Amino acid sequence: MHWIDVVADELMKRGKEHVIASGTSISGQPHVGSAEDPILADAIARVVRERGGTAQAIWIRDDLDQLRKVPAQIPPEFEKYLGTPVAHMPCPEGDHCKSFVDHFAGPFIESLKRAGVDVAVYSGAQMYSSGMYDEVTRQAIASAKKVTQIFEEVSGAEKGEGWIPFQVVCSNCGKIGTTKVLGFENDKFTYECSGGTVDRKQIPGCGHRGDAGIRSGKLQWRVEWAARWKVLGITCEPFGKDHAAAGGSYDTCKRIITEVFGYPPPHPVVYEWVVFSGKRLKKSAGHVITFDEFMNCVTPEVARFFFFRTKAWKHRDFDLSKNILMLIEDYERSERIYFGKEEYSLDKELPDIRRSYELAQVSKVPTECFQVPYSHLISIVQTARDWSGLLSILGRTENLGKISPEQEAKLREKADAVRYWLENYAPDEYKFAVLLEKPAVELDQAQMDFLHGISSSLGSIKWDASEIHTHIYDSAKNAGIEPKKVFEAIYLAILGQKRGPRVGYFLATLDREFVLKRFGEA
Repeated sequence: MHWIDVVADELMKRGKEHVIASGTSISGQPHVGSAEDPILADAIARVVRERGGTAQAIWIRDDLDQLRKVPAQIPPEFEKYLGTPVAHMPCPEGDHCKSFVDHFAGPFIESLKRAGVDVAVYSGAQMYSSGMYDEVTRQAIASAKKVTQIFEEVSGAEKGEGWIPFQVVCSNCGKIGTTKVLGFENDKFTYECSGGTVDRKQIPGCGHRGDAGIRSGKLQWRVEWAARWKVLGITCEPFGKDHAAAGGSYDTCKRIITEVFGYPPPHPVVYEWVVFSGKRLKKSAGHVITFDEFMNCVTPEVARFFFFRTKAWKHRDFDLSKNILMLIEDYERSERIYFGKEEYSLDKELPDIRRSYELAQVSKVPTECFQVPYSHLISIVQTARDWSGLLSILGRTENLGKISPEQEAKLREKADAVRYWLENYAPDEYKFAVLLEKPAVELDQAQMDFLHGISSSLGSIKWDASEIHTHIYDSAKNAGIEPKKVFEAIYLAILGQKRGPRVGYFLATLDREFVLKRFGEA
């Protein structure tokens, strides 16, 4: 059984009504890993509904969090905002949009929609300002000693005598990372803006002392996480492995939610971080590949499949150069298996493969298998002059007949993804251009004799990839020439370079007369 189904079954044992939460701190540009929370939440909600339950997936943008580091993608002068809630910061591109948060959260939400993720969006800042946290804030302050005890027992963190788990936004300088709450009475906090530490860097406070209302700040992080579960009625939440460490956030919060707020902790779904070429993606460090950029290269279905093809707690590394092709091939293979176009020997894994394919779909599962492999399109989009030319090549190489408007739209989307990948991330060995004029290249006598000879024999075979490859390989063997030298001659004659795509399929995408003429000229 697929692990998403296992989670849904566990939730149905708890009851039929569920809220599955996800969240992201808007400290910079959300990346591929940031999409995991809402994608998993949406998938779990979908499956709960399949089971006859009611479920809503939500996404909370933690926009009252302070800016802890200036990401590489925003102007360095934003250092003056360190310690300021990101919800109170301007757009890093001036008049591009309303605010810092809109600048980054807006495109992220649109990318989730593009991937078919259906989540209700909440703003942390708006939740506080509207009063949603009022009651739980009072509860947390009234139970401050209990909260302090839980921190000490679970994580060993010593908060000190009289600690109040709330951060106030200074009414004078606007910072939240520099204030210390001194007391609380009649829904009013007394505070001092005395300075703080942000990312191991001391930032000064403005020295202001004053009072602030219950909606003029936020609960300390771990207390807030537990409070959020209560406020929104959350029953399940996916989160990264850092929160699941022994004595970490989840261990602390599940005691706070139970002992302070009197609410059961949500079912945890712990996932491994997404890493890019061995490095963890981090918004604050500027190490970012956006989810939208990912989909630009692979199509939304493949991007979703990335999160479902393995268990959430398994290591997942990707880059946008070579190993992305392995991901795409896995998806295409799962599609063929799903529709019975390819056999699979390990019966115990077959249900998970089929389920991963279903969960990867943006909307409904297609009624039939319509597939032009990504690897084939790599050659075709570089050979075809236009869309009609691409369809013409597919008619020869893939026996592509009449296709529906929906199939053509999906094919265009995939071809666009291939083209985008080639232009932005593909290694040089995948790139080529068919030269319309004979290139000025040097071939040795054996290579010239071979091309001249085969320009006649290729005219009589079936013009498809397998036949072409076999004929060239056998002809090289009969002529006593290394196949490597033959392939090199073919690429030089047509592309002006020594390397190229798989020769049989590549030549099949080209017009036969063009190939024979070029070989004859060589």
